[in-house]
Amino acid sequence: MRRGVIIGFAVLGLAACGQKSEAPAGGAPSSGAAEPAKPDVSAGANEDVTSCLDLVANAKYSDAVPVCTRALNLDATNEKVKSALETATQKMSDAAGEAGAAAEDATDAAKEAVPKSY
Repeated sequence: MRRGVIIGFAVLGLAACGQKSEAPAGGAPSSGAAEPAKPDVSAGANEDVTSCLDLVANAKYSDAVPVCTRALNLDATNEKVKSALETATQKMSDAAGEAGAAAEDATDAAKEAVPKSY
């Protein structure tokens, strides 16, 4: 059980690692000066969004988490990607919990199968 919980927290922690703050580095508001031109990331964002949604639809949750996180970093307002990331992390957490429970059951069964020596 503990192992499943730890794995679940690790998955959620990894999902949060890629998120970055929207605040400027110094914390001060911009002075109104012209900002440097930003590269066009919309093509990459569209590819990541499509990949994210496809991976979740095909139940490839461990592959989907980093792709969905990257897509959200490029477009934090995309509700479909947010939902897909939540689904992927939840399914991975559930699977980790089930694996932990199965491991505990196997351990208990093995302990019961060993003859007691008196």
